[in-house]
Amino acid sequence: MIEDDIYRSSTQYRYWSYTSEALASLRQSTNELASERVRAAFGRIRDAKKVQNAQQPEHKSGEGGEGRQDPAKDVETLTVEEELRVVHWGCSKIIETGKVTTPPIPMEIRATAIQFLRRFYLTNSPMTYHPKQILTCALFLATKTDHWHIPLSTFVDKIPGTEEKDVRAPEFLLMQGLRFTLDVRHPMRGLEGGVGEILKLFEEKMLRLDGPDQKGRVGRAADRASQLLRVAAQMTDVYFLYTPSQIWLAAFMAADSDLANAYLASKMDHLGPAAASLRAKLELTIRSCADMLSNYKSEDEANEVEQKEMKKEMKRIGRKLHLCQNPEKMDLVAVTKQKAAEKREGSESDKERALKKRKLEREKLERDGDVFGPSLKNSNA
Repeated sequence: MIEDDIYRSSTQYRYWSYTSEALASLRQSTNELASERVRAAFGRIRDAKKVQNAQQPEHKSGEGGEGRQDPAKDVETLTVEEELRVVHWGCSKIIETGKVTTPPIPMEIRATAIQFLRRFYLTNSPMTYHPKQILTCALFLATKTDHWHIPLSTFVDKIPGTEEKDVRAPEFLLMQGLRFTLDVRHPMRGLEGGVGEILKLFEEKMLRLDGPDQKGRVGRAADRASQLLRVAAQMTDVYFLYTPSQIWLAAFMAADSDLANAYLASKMDHLGPAAASLRAKLELTIRSCADMLSNYKSEDEANEVEQKEMKKEMKRIGRKLHLCQNPEKMDLVAVTKQKAAEKREGSESDKERALKKRKLEREKLERDGDVFGPSLKNSNA
C-alpha cells in the first residue's frame, strides 16, 4: 500500500477533506442555522419576561416591547467572515496558552488542538459556543491524543481563570463536533523527511543548483517552511483543502521555489512524457497551496498601522459577538450539569417504569394462579 492509499483510508481524508466550494457552503449553512437558533433563544427569553411582567400587579399594557411582530429579529448575528475571525482568535490563543504550561506544550500538539478547534467550528458557531469555552478543552484533549502526559491540575494551574470543570465540561460536546475522530495528519514530519531526501540527492549529485553552499540553502528553506507550517498552515484552510504531503511541499515552494521545483523534477522527470500532465496538475495544486500560505499575515508580521486596524476590527467583532451570543449556551458548566441531571432523572424514570411493570406482572400471576399451575386434586379424597 503506497502512502496516498494509506492517507485516503484515514479519517482526516474521509471526514475532513473538502473542496473550496463545499467548505464555504458548509460554513454558510452553519452560520444560518446558528443565527436562527440565536434569534429563537432570545425570543424565548423575551417571551418569558413578558409572561413574568404580565403576572405582576403593577404591570401596564404596552410594556416589555409589546407591539413588535418578532422581537428577536433585531439581534444582529455574525457573518461567516466574522465567525472565521473569532475562530482565528481562538487558534492564536491555543498557541499562546501552550507556551505558559510547565513544560511548554510542543507546537505539534498545539497544532493538533488548533485543528480540533477548526474542525469543531465547521458545524458549530462561535455564537453558540464561544472559543474561550472550547479552546482549553481542545488543547488538553490534544495532549492526551498525542500521548504527551500532563495532569489536569497542573494544566489548569498555569492558565488564569481556568478550573478543572471548565476543561471537562465541553469534552463530550467537542468529541461530538469532531465525530469522535481524533486522527490529525500533520505535514511537519513530511517536511523533515523531504529535507533529508533533498540533502541526500545533493550528495549523490542527482540534484544540482547554481550557487555555493547548497546545504545552507536547503537549511534556510527548511527553517522558513517549518515556520509556515507552524503558523500559516494552522491559521488557514490548507488542512481541509490539501493533503499533508502537498502542504509541506507548498511550504517548501513558498520558501524556495527554485529548490522545490528542482526537487519535483528529480522525482518526476524519469517518468517520461506520460507524466507531464500529472506534473503540471501537481505543480498547480502545490502552487495554489503555497500562495495561501504566503498570503497569510499574522498580527506579529503586520506593520503598526495594520496591527491597529486588526485590533480595532477584533474589538468590533467581540462587541457584536457579546450581543448575539446564544444566552442558553453561555455557561457550559451549568448546561453540562443540567444534561447530566436530566439523564439521571430519565434513568430513574426508566427504573420506576420497570419496577411498576414487574409489579403488574406479579399481580397478574397471582390472579391467574401459581406459575406452575393450581395444586393437583387428591384422587383418594
